[in-house]
Amino acid sequence: MGTRANLVIHAPDPQSATQAAEAAFARMSVIEDALSDWQLDSEVSRLRSLPAGRANPISPDLDRVLASSIEISQASDGAFDVTCGQLTQLWRKARQEGVPPEEHSIQEAHSTIGWQFIERLPGDQGPLMISRRSSPWLDFGGIGKGYAADEALAVLRDRGLASSLVELGGDMALGLPPPNEPGWRITAIGIEETLVLSQCGVATSGSTDQFLVVDGQKWSHLLDPRTGMAVPDRGSFTVVAPDATVADGWASVAAVVGIEAARDMVHSQQGILFLTSTDPMTARP
Repeated sequence: MGTRANLVIHAPDPQSATQAAEAAFARMSVIEDALSDWQLDSEVSRLRSLPAGRANPISPDLDRVLASSIEISQASDGAFDVTCGQLTQLWRKARQEGVPPEEHSIQEAHSTIGWQFIERLPGDQGPLMISRRSSPWLDFGGIGKGYAADEALAVLRDRGLASSLVELGGDMALGLPPPNEPGWRITAIGIEETLVLSQCGVATSGSTDQFLVVDGQKWSHLLDPRTGMAVPDRGSFTVVAPDATVADGWASVAAVVGIEAARDMVHSQQGILFLTSTDPMTARP
């Protein structure tokens, strides 16, 4: 997924930890093969040839992360939208070249966006997806790492190693507390108190590492799907949620709309906490 991955595992012996870590990394590799917009042979890339209106079988991984994505899109009034793949490609090239896209290119890419045009269906052989527009370009960069962290933690938990933590590009899936500890101690510059957490997800989103500077203005790598534009640098936002998938998605929303607006969007949802930070979070037992 083009980022670092760290596992903290409390195990009875090194061999158990090593075998579990290998299984967790293998699980994340499977998810990358499904969700990556970089790999030309990924499931997401293959869907770009899907005609409008045709039901296409999709993997359970893609179906689950798509379900979470659509839920966040609806709650955020489209501030989160995984159908923005063409727009992502356009602004990614702009960051590489140091020049913002032309207005007509932005408008063209923006016309392809619309989470409402994606439909999930059950099928006899497994889940199906229908796009009401042809050649859907999906981009799970704002939620995929959280999902992969959750699934890797599930692998460790299934092996009896529930006191574990998975960190993937700044997104964390936290298991049971380390032995003899009340929880995992999560710290970040900009947040005064150390958070003591367990059995939840934590995600940080913002323009700390990827951005474009034009005429002195710093623009985040995150995009506003409602306008097609990169969002101004607002620093970084950290979200604590029941799992890393939800935390990752809502951290992306906060970076787009601002922390107060994001809080208003989740007022009816339990267990989601927004924090302001300047650096990605770190954890220690």
